[in-house]
Amino acid sequence: MVKSMTGFGRATKEFEAFKVTIELKAVNHRYSECLFRMPKQLAYLEGKLKKIINKQIKRGRIECFFSITGEQLAKRELHIDWDLADSYYRFIKQASARYELAELPKMSDLLQEQAYLSIEEEVDASSELERLVIETLTRATERLDEMRSMEGAELLLYFKQHLVTLEKSLAIIQAEIPVLEKYYQEKIENRLQNIVGENFDQNIVLTEVALLLEKADINEEVERTKSHLKQFYGIILLEEPIGRKLDFLIQEMNREINTIGSKANSLRITEQVVEMKTTLEKIREQVQNVE
Repeated sequence: MVKSMTGFGRATKEFEAFKVTIELKAVNHRYSECLFRMPKQLAYLEGKLKKIINKQIKRGRIECFFSITGEQLAKRELHIDWDLADSYYRFIKQASARYELAELPKMSDLLQEQAYLSIEEEVDASSELERLVIETLTRATERLDEMRSMEGAELLLYFKQHLVTLEKSLAIIQAEIPVLEKYYQEKIENRLQNIVGENFDQNIVLTEVALLLEKADINEEVERTKSHLKQFYGIILLEEPIGRKLDFLIQEMNREINTIGSKANSLRITEQVVEMKTTLEKIREQVQNVE
């Protein structure tokens, strides 16, 4: 089944004092990566939340944005290191007496010293809030996956249309092979006639034609390309991530098409090779977006 790596999912849930909104944004990525933008008080949930996403999203870069309103998630308390503050104050008084300073530092100056003055937070995330976050993320992930599946359905149609184009070009190339063989035979016969006249050994012609056709034979490449196209049709129906398989298959198809172009000395075949390479590039660009 074709799924896009891009998409968006959003969900909101409320329970008593809390309202949780989670937005997921997915973009292309070689591997699976989750980035969480959430209150640090919920950082301990990251591993569990990542498993929820990875259960449905196997590949892509997922950015997760959390918005939580309601009761404060943490209790804040002011902590003062009084011993250090006393030492600091004694130093100021001694320095003032020793150097006859005009005035002592103001209290506002002392409050700026973070060495002995700090605000600490104590996490107060309830089990109900945790459950709410998990349920909201699960729903947002489902919606993201629905959107990826919808885009994947469009990609599937796109691939099938272009695969038909490739098959038509390949059929033209295959039909051209006998024409190419006849062209080589006539070319050799005309050369021999110009050199030795009408009386020449046909076996020589057949031998030369066989040698030329061996060098220019594209039947094997055509059959392998047919096989790759058949594989492509099969892969896009699999119920698993297929992006990497398709990417590899396109590389193989491109190699075969290049070989056909380099072997066959035919304008008609060359035209179809150009058409196939253009179509294949269009497919390759979209495959980069497949999970």
